[in-house]
Amino acid sequence: MKKIDVRKLKKGDIILSTSTGKISAAIRFFTNSDISHAMLYVANSSVMDSTSEGVQARNIDKMRYHESCAIYAYRPVVELPEATLDMVVGYVRSETGAPYSLAEATVSPVAAYVRGGTRQFCSRLIGRAYARVGLRIGSNPDFLTPAEIQKSTQLIKLEDVTVSLSAEDVAALAQELDTTEGMRAVTSALLKRVRELSKSIRTLTDIEPFLLKNPQYDAQFASALVESGYTTFWQVEVARFPWRYDSVALAQLYHAVENKEEVLQYCRDTLRHDAEGDFEHWNDNLRKLGKLMKTVPLETFKLQTDLYLKLCFYHQQRVESAKMLLKVYDR
Repeated sequence: MKKIDVRKLKKGDIILSTSTGKISAAIRFFTNSDISHAMLYVANSSVMDSTSEGVQARNIDKMRYHESCAIYAYRPVVELPEATLDMVVGYVRSETGAPYSLAEATVSPVAAYVRGGTRQFCSRLIGRAYARVGLRIGSNPDFLTPAEIQKSTQLIKLEDVTVSLSAEDVAALAQELDTTEGMRAVTSALLKRVRELSKSIRTLTDIEPFLLKNPQYDAQFASALVESGYTTFWQVEVARFPWRYDSVALAQLYHAVENKEEVLQYCRDTLRHDAEGDFEHWNDNLRKLGKLMKTVPLETFKLQTDLYLKLCFYHQQRVESAKMLLKVYDR
């Protein structure tokens, strides 16, 4: 078994992969390629893609592949400004929950000049994201295939992007909780509820504009937020790793473990991810919702504002705890 080496990846990188499943085999056959799926690296071991679950985030560090599966990573030939990459990632995040189009994915190898619908599939999501900043990876972003991404002259292939896993590594990964799975579940539950109220809701970002036009649905949308678990799922991560958010607990962990360098590296990575703006979208959402609350104080907006206040607070606690430990022990 093997996995992708996240140390080789940067924001905006495109990961192409495949699996041993029948659908993947069919895609490889019809596109004359050794890959069948595309994902975008957004930040901090997180990728986003479009599957039958819709557009969702995944932890690429928890994903395992058979040794026979092809895996590649690509990056734009021209180095794009950080602000441009933020726009690419921002588009993909704004599509969270967008339904998957199996029908359009199936015809993508032969739909060279057709305009696509509002649903997504893996390579369309990436093609549209980069087309928005002026980079056309293929002839038609709406029906881009993973094979076209692989052959694009706009991209360069990164070398040595996988690491082999021992049997012990595979067993350890299987035991680890992947919180992105839980987040996908609560996101899907929320979208299911609100789509029962209005079929016009395509993505999570459709909720605010819908309620601005239809405030009479506020109580029902607020209930959906709470009952889906969407507003409280952040507690899972805090409960799993309480030492991340408490400088005293982090120092105690540092003294208790044998591999102290691993703790120091965690702290360095935490500060690097913060400096690179990996979680800045939480602040952006908080500012946007704060403005909405001032003009239209709906319960749904209040719940969302409270959620992002907590996310931003705990992230800042994590950063400050990491700074404190490095200041004292990283000599």
